[in-house]
Amino acid sequence: MEKGRLMRYYEELKQIGLQKLQESMSRALGLATLITYPDGSPLIEISNLCSFCALLNNTNPEGRARCAASRVVSARAAMDAGKPVLRNCHAGLVHLVVPLRVAGETVAVLIGGNVALQPLAEEAVAQLARETGIDRKELLSAAKTVPIWPEERLLTAMEMIREVTETVARMLFTRHELQKRVDELTALFEFSKTVSGSLQVAGAARQGLQAALELTGATSGSVIMLGETEVEAADAEVAATIEPCSELRVIPAGEIIAAVGREVTAAHFDSRPGERTPEEKRPAVAIPLTVGGKVTGVLTLAGRPEGRRFTEEETVFLTTLGTALGLALENARLFRKVQERAAMLEWLIEVGKGIASSLDADLIVERTLASLREHFGTPWCTLRVHEEKNGEVVLKAGEGLKKGICNEVRVSSAASTTCPLINQVIRAKEPMAIEDINTAGIDLPCRPQEIEVRSMAMVPVLAMGKLLGTLAFHSSVPRRWGEEEIGYLATIASQMGLALENARLYAALREYYLSTVQALAAALEAKDLYTKGHSIRVARWARSCARLLGLGDEEQEQVYMAGLLHDIGKIGVREDILLKPGPLTREEREEVKNHPEVGARILEPARFPEAVIAAVRHHHEDYGGGGYPAGLSGEKIPLLARILRVADTYDAMTSARPYRKAFTRDWACRELERFAGSQFDPRVVEAFLRIPHDELVYNVSGGGG
Repeated sequence: MEKGRLMRYYEELKQIGLQKLQESMSRALGLATLITYPDGSPLIEISNLCSFCALLNNTNPEGRARCAASRVVSARAAMDAGKPVLRNCHAGLVHLVVPLRVAGETVAVLIGGNVALQPLAEEAVAQLARETGIDRKELLSAAKTVPIWPEERLLTAMEMIREVTETVARMLFTRHELQKRVDELTALFEFSKTVSGSLQVAGAARQGLQAALELTGATSGSVIMLGETEVEAADAEVAATIEPCSELRVIPAGEIIAAVGREVTAAHFDSRPGERTPEEKRPAVAIPLTVGGKVTGVLTLAGRPEGRRFTEEETVFLTTLGTALGLALENARLFRKVQERAAMLEWLIEVGKGIASSLDADLIVERTLASLREHFGTPWCTLRVHEEKNGEVVLKAGEGLKKGICNEVRVSSAASTTCPLINQVIRAKEPMAIEDINTAGIDLPCRPQEIEVRSMAMVPVLAMGKLLGTLAFHSSVPRRWGEEEIGYLATIASQMGLALENARLYAALREYYLSTVQALAAALEAKDLYTKGHSIRVARWARSCARLLGLGDEEQEQVYMAGLLHDIGKIGVREDILLKPGPLTREEREEVKNHPEVGARILEPARFPEAVIAAVRHHHEDYGGGGYPAGLSGEKIPLLARILRVADTYDAMTSARPYRKAFTRDWACRELERFAGSQFDPRVVEAFLRIPHDELVYNVSGGGG
């Protein structure tokens, strides 16, 4: 039994009236008794002394000292023997010394006697009188009063006293243990309530550690969370520490953590083994935190008053607390994981939106690599493209690499056997990772030049089962790539693959689309030598003007397309009108004025963008009103149509006609400025006049409008 608890137990024995019980039994049996501590010192006062013993104990210091020394010797003899012993005291009286055992442990010694098996010899009593200085006659007279008992009677009487005393002691011990159990359960309940009050790992760990320190009287401690797959110090997470100063920080060594996890039992050690005294050594205990029999963490406590070590009984209780703390921390860890997964899914959705929001392959790659590098904290991210024609794996793009390095790195699939990681990814179409390239003994010629790669993860970029390339993540230090982490990377790579394939298909479709549009424009211009090149010039100038107005790529593309097709409606105008060298009649002008509307109706069934159709329909509207076909004015005219109006008019003025020569660029520009606000949007005119000279000059003759 722990010393502190044993002392409390002795106090309770005194409080329940063990002294009175002993005195009553002693008087009833006519025997003197005494209960001592295991070391022989009195636990309660001696009772029912005979006059001979009273004379030695109460009137003479020497006699009292001799009696006390005799009791110590007798108590130790019984403790050593582990059973009752019969002994003679220094005065020649007989004592039966009985160890009192509770829960398998000797907690006290019962000494009974002050009787003799035969009358005391006068010579021995006289000698004792001389040695103690007691009056000889008085001591001899008292010796004659010593009870003479047969040994059997003494044994029977002592057995009765032992049975009663031990029964009382056991009952008190049982009550004491029950109270201890109640206290422990109460502490466990309060502890569980405390640690379960937080769903944050750090919060639950600190609350549990603080409660454990208060329960044990320790001053320093820590809570270590272990990895979910392997119990290794390398995977440990310090969830909480509490210490009076940084020098007394107690974090168990890796071998201690490994031992606790492997054996699922507490480990005792000195947190400062180099010191001399127990208090300086600061004995510590590392307690396993378990969930379902698996060690998920380690609770460590140290720094008790006077350097006290943790007893086995305390260790058992702390292990029980460790189960409650382990469960609370596991719940907090699961909650953290749910939060991390939710954040990751939210990030994946955002990245997916960014990838899907563009059909520009270069922009898709740039956005994705930048986002991945920032989110996963890797120094370098690279995209390699698998070229089926020549079998090469080309470093297409890299985030964090120096400029121009992508053009320097090409690895043929034939040589990829020397680059096992990329070879495996290409063949298996499955993600692969290397925690430490140096430890694995792998040389990677496929890694970007002039960067020190220690760890690498690579995932295939797929689109409908087809391998487009690989997405790689490089680290300059060893790194363990988690299964979930690789899964997220593979998800992004799949999204990237689909987006790149869509961008490729869109580029091909756009090329075909523009070829068709250009063919239509060429078919129109083939009817009139003087309109040759008109549509392409208008389209190019309109796109330049849109750029200077700050319009986006999509609107620039739309106005370019509208420029190519703006006169497509003239297909429905008779050739004699289109090719007439002189002025047109009123009826002929009305027929020509129908071409914007006719052009829009031609484009509608082909599902051209609405902005393109609207620009074609209204490219002859006047900014001040009065144009055709709808007579719109100002901002009601679509912006792309207002841009076409300026570009179309400029080309008409600077192109030769059958009945006149082409006007100069300066003259045409002055005309645009003169009619800004009436025929043309002033803002569009201002932007158009800022088009660089080399963009306004094309080696194409002819004009229209």
